[in-house]
Amino acid sequence: MYGQRILLTPGPTLVDPRVLNALNTQPLNHVSPEFNQLHGETLEMLKPIFGTRGQVILIPGSGTSAMELALRIACRPGQRALVLKTGYFAGYLQRGLERLGCNVAMEEAPLGEGFDEKKAQEALDRAGDVDLVALQQVDTGTSVANDVRGVAKAAKRRGAMVLVDAVASAAGMEMSMDQWGVDVVFTGSQKALATPPGLGIVALREGLEPAERGDSLYFDIPLLLREMESTQNYFITPAVNLVKALHESLRIIREEGLGNRYRRHEAQAKAVRAALRALEIDLVAKEPFNAPTVTAAYLPQGVEWPRLYKAMVSRGVEIAGGLGELKGRIFRIGHMGQVDASELVAAIAALERSLRELGYSVELGSGLSAFQALLWEQGY
Repeated sequence: MYGQRILLTPGPTLVDPRVLNALNTQPLNHVSPEFNQLHGETLEMLKPIFGTRGQVILIPGSGTSAMELALRIACRPGQRALVLKTGYFAGYLQRGLERLGCNVAMEEAPLGEGFDEKKAQEALDRAGDVDLVALQQVDTGTSVANDVRGVAKAAKRRGAMVLVDAVASAAGMEMSMDQWGVDVVFTGSQKALATPPGLGIVALREGLEPAERGDSLYFDIPLLLREMESTQNYFITPAVNLVKALHESLRIIREEGLGNRYRRHEAQAKAVRAALRALEIDLVAKEPFNAPTVTAAYLPQGVEWPRLYKAMVSRGVEIAGGLGELKGRIFRIGHMGQVDASELVAAIAALERSLRELGYSVELGSGLSAFQALLWEQGY
């Protein structure tokens, strides 16, 4: 546990002390040889997370800033885009594409379900000719995970580009851009990358030529790409200390190994879902679309979100509520990044006691027992 509260929101997430120590240092000159080397190493360590040998762009900003940059790279005015909606954040993709001059069609999955190759093909058949397919790998609002590999197969048969929002998944589940045919992926620093908020990250498939646009000062793609070659090609000032923090977090990820990290995320997610089912709490996402990074669950009858939040915080654990149409109906537990089983054990125990305090019938220890059993079965 880092600090006074176990932070189990779907972002920001807990940050390792090594990362905080890297952040808590004097800034480097952003055009110095020392920072240029660190920046270049950071970009190289990001590439395996995206599964690309292509270019990676790192900018100061939120995940939404990375989304806009990614959309500018993928979308040309007048093109047709298909957004596959599985939750709240598909609306961001839709609005962003429309504001950049794209004609957007939306296909929405039933609540709790995602898109695989077959469902994506059906959506493409309904949409007609499109130039771009855009979707979330994980929509944190519903905890639905899409089958990006299958969606990309369907899109490539139609000659469409594929853009993926990996804000709630990068470094928490597999992405293989070059192998799967995913063209552009974006994320932020504050979720499974386990770094404080403030960095937007966009990855390009090897060989991809970005769209030519001249309507933005900040999102000048050629100048940004030139700065990624060397920070001495100055364009914008990097968030120097956040880059140092991300560099250290990527070293931690590399030490764990991506395969081990993905297995840990999947095991902990299954254990959390088992605990909630043991407490007779319904999940939002349906099999096989459950995300390994976040779990959304319906509030039990009679339990109000503000009271549950207050009860959990009083026990030292912070979780998240719902967004959009699910606001006030669900709660969400983030289990990504550096969150480990011990912190989740504490969270399930706090949830059991909080629910009992709020009048929900709970057999104390039932969720914990299910959580422990699932972890043990998976070798943890």
